[in-house]
Order: sequence, then structure tokens, then C-alpha cells
Amino acid sequence: MVRPAQPVGAPIWFGRPSMPSYPLVLCLTIAVVCSVGMAIAAWPRRDDPTVRAFLLLAGGVVVWSGGRLLEISESDMAGRIFWAKLQYLGIVAVPIGWLVAMIHVSRPHFVVPWSKLWVPVMAAVLSVVLVFTNERHHLVWTSIELMPPGVSPGAVFHHGIGYTIMAAWTYALLGLSLYFLITAKVPNAALSVRGRNILACGLALPLVFHLAYLERLTGPLGGDLTPATFSVMTVLVWFCALRSHLDDVGHYARLRVFDTIREGCVILGLDGTIVEFNPAAARMLPELAQGEVAPATWQDLLSSPATAEDVGTNPGIPQGAQYELMVEPVCRMDGKPIGKLVFMRDISRYQSREQALAMQLGQTAQELSRAQADLDVDALTGIPNRRYFQRESHAAVTRAYERGTEIGLLILDVDLFKQFNDLYGHPRGDECLRQVATALTCVLDGTQFCARLGGEEFAVVLPDSTSEETRTIARRMVAAVRELGIPHHGTPVQPFVTISVGAVCAVPDAPRLEPLLHRADSAMYRAKRAGRNRYVVDGGLYLELRGN
Repeated sequence: MVRPAQPVGAPIWFGRPSMPSYPLVLCLTIAVVCSVGMAIAAWPRRDDPTVRAFLLLAGGVVVWSGGRLLEISESDMAGRIFWAKLQYLGIVAVPIGWLVAMIHVSRPHFVVPWSKLWVPVMAAVLSVVLVFTNERHHLVWTSIELMPPGVSPGAVFHHGIGYTIMAAWTYALLGLSLYFLITAKVPNAALSVRGRNILACGLALPLVFHLAYLERLTGPLGGDLTPATFSVMTVLVWFCALRSHLDDVGHYARLRVFDTIREGCVILGLDGTIVEFNPAAARMLPELAQGEVAPATWQDLLSSPATAEDVGTNPGIPQGAQYELMVEPVCRMDGKPIGKLVFMRDISRYQSREQALAMQLGQTAQELSRAQADLDVDALTGIPNRRYFQRESHAAVTRAYERGTEIGLLILDVDLFKQFNDLYGHPRGDECLRQVATALTCVLDGTQFCARLGGEEFAVVLPDSTSEETRTIARRMVAAVRELGIPHHGTPVQPFVTISVGAVCAVPDAPRLEPLLHRADSAMYRAKRAGRNRYVVDGGLYLELRGN
């Protein structure tokens, strides 16, 4: 016998309530077990935004299905109403969890911050408040009708306008998730084309069963099967998207890096307390402890403003420490800072390497310097060679041209040196050249230098010298070689080695060596033609010959 519907606040029982339907109990039990199992499997990755959304979805299904299971098993009307109300904690959580999960799997690089979900969260809170205060306004359930024994379901809840609005809101959120699935760029890191299609089609399942429940078509099955359908959707999410996401090697590799990296890593909370640190940090600073405040010597570095772009660019060394600190802010996906990551680098090891490298670089620089010097030195005489002369004489002429000052240039040649080699041999010839080079350099001082151009030919550069100084040096060089008294019986000039010198002293007309070199060389040949053992100064307008 069916009585007219009674107000929720005054339920009336007639006879013994009917036993819950076996198919309904089985479906709800399976829904609870599956959802709990998947939530447990996903729990270790709860730091992942996608997993957190899935946990909200699975938790909502557990509360909804479990509450429904306890409701139909309750023999007391007050108990039925309590469990019916408790189900709404899961009912309001399911669409939010589903929507956020679908956004994350359809757009893997976009994360919905929970702070942006205040509208659905407030709607969920309002819904729960309306359900638990229904006796005062009857907006959710207008009445509850108890069915005769043996008739399923045992009780029928007549819904009010509040229930209709909440149902519409729930399916609006589910419909919004359908938009994200349809517009998803698949395949992506979390979702395949087939998985997207299965999830999109799966959205029709709870809608169909909910409409069937409202039309009382599921009565023979024991009542509302909607919570069980959401469990099916949770399974679909698991197999179509989340399982591959959980197997992502990147997450576990990042954890492994934290433990094995050679640099110390310390994670700090917003209040500066130590949340976690890796083994390398413990080796460098054994006094570190979780829950303790970061060392006082770190405070100056931690208090300075830093951004993600600053990491590694402004390292600091705490006072008295053998390690270097680099601080990077840690932010949530929405950009809100939640802590800091401190990298510790053992600088004692690096300092020893840097010192060794600096020493090696110093030795290399010395070797390069010696090699450079060797390139500029004549191997036989030990004085500068032609390479050095070309470089330095060009530089000296350029400076004289720019300053408008005079520069002296001498070209010298050992007289009849070929006959000396033929008469005395090349070893004696080499020794002769060495003695001549020594005698020539002894005449010079300051920035003046003498270079061997090749064979028995030498050149002398006299920066900032006057014509008189140039003539004096030329005369002294002729005398210095003559005074060596090196025997040379192969020359008709003198019975000893002599030289012929061509000299020029002038202000350069251009920053070029060649004009002066040509004039000095011509003067030297004039000295040879004049009888050797003398010098000739090319003054531009006259030639001056000097002998012994």
C-alpha cells in the first residue's frame, strides 16, 4: 500500500522496509572498490595536478556510491536521510574533479590553479548547505515516499527546485568538460585520439541513467545507478589517460636526480624552515634537520629578492663556509611562491681545481711567451731576427710619422764575408757573426735595437734619434767591429773583418718603412763601392763618407 507523500520532517513507516536490490548493491560495491583501488594507486603522485583532480573525482565517487550503498541498507528513516545527505559531499565533488581532470589531460601543458575554481567550489558548498538544511526549506526534497514491502526502491525522494538547479549545474560542468575534450589537440602526452573519443562518449552514461532514475525506470534494478556510472567514468579516465601519465619516467627521474645530484639541495618553506634535503647537502652540512630553521649564515642570501631568472647568476658564500649557495624561488603553477630551493656547491673542490688550472695556465703562458720570444730571436746570434725587425720597425716608423719626429735606420753588411767562409769554414763564419752581433748591440741603448736580417746583413733602428746621433752610432759600430780584430786575410781592405754601413735619419713622409729602408740600403752599397770599412749617411741632399 502506498501512502501519500509525507514531508521530509515527518516520515511515516508502514510495515517492514523492503530489502535492497542485489544488482544495485553489487554495482555500488564494485564502484566503491574500483574507485578506492584507483585512488590508492594514484596517491603516490598526488603532487601532480592531474592526479589531484583524479583523486577528487575518485573520492567523490567513493562518497557518493558508498553513501548510496549505506542508504539503501539502512532500516531507519532517519538513517536513510542522513546517508542521502552525506552522498552530496561526493555528488558536488565529482563534476569538479572530472572537469579539472579533462582540462589537464586535454591540455597537458596547462594547469588549472585551484584558486581559479572558486565559483564551482562556492556552488558546491552552497549545495551541501541546502541539502543539510532541507528540513527548513524543502528546496532539495519536497517529500519522501515509502514504498510497500517488496517494492523497489524502498523509498522515493521527491525533488524540489533546488535539486533541479544542482543537477543542471552538475551537467553544465560535465558539458564544459566535453568542450575541452572535443577541442583537444590529440594525440598528446596524456591522451590519444581513441582515448579522447571514449571519454567524450562516456559522458552520456551518467546522463542516461540519471534521466532513467528520474523517470523511475531503474526501480526494478533497485533505484539510482548514477553513482555507479561515474565509477565507470573514473575507470575510463584511468585506462584512457591516467595510467600512461602515472608511468611517466620523467617524474621518477626527477626524484632520482634530487637524491643523486652532487650538489646539495635544500627545500625551504615560506617560513624558512627546512622541508627536505638530499644526501649531498647532508654531507656538506651535517647539522641540517627537517623542521629546523635554515642556518643563520644563510639569512642574507635568503632575504634578498630573487626570481627564477636569477638562479646561478648571483651565487653567494656564507661567512666561514666551504660551499657556495644559489637560491631559486619555488612557485605553484599559478605563480604563487610556496618556498625556496637552495643549491649548495662544494667550492673547496672547485677551488683546488681552479688553482691547479690557474697554475697550468700560468705555465702555458710562460711557455707561449718563451715560444714567442724564440720566434723573434735569431738562433745563431741571439739578437732579434728579421721577423722581429719587420714588426717593430714598422711600428717605430708609424709612431715617428704620427709624432712628426726623426727616426734613424742603419743597414750593415760584413765585408767580403763569403770569402771569409771559404777561407776559414762555416763554423768560424758563424762565430764571426756572433762576435759582430755582440759588438753592434753593445753600442745601442734604450729603445734602439739591432736585428739580423739574414746571412751577414744586419739592421739597426734608432727611434727619436737626430742626424748627429745616427752618424755617431754608425761611426761607433764601424769602429767596434774593426776593434774586434777578427783575422780576415781574404780581403784587400784590411787584414781583419770590417763592415759597411748605410744610414738614414729623417721624419717619415708616410707610415711606411720601405722608403727609409731603400735609402739606407742604397747608402750601404755606396759605402761598399767607396772602399768598405766605412759608413755613408744619406741626408737626402748629400752623401757623407767616413772611413777609418
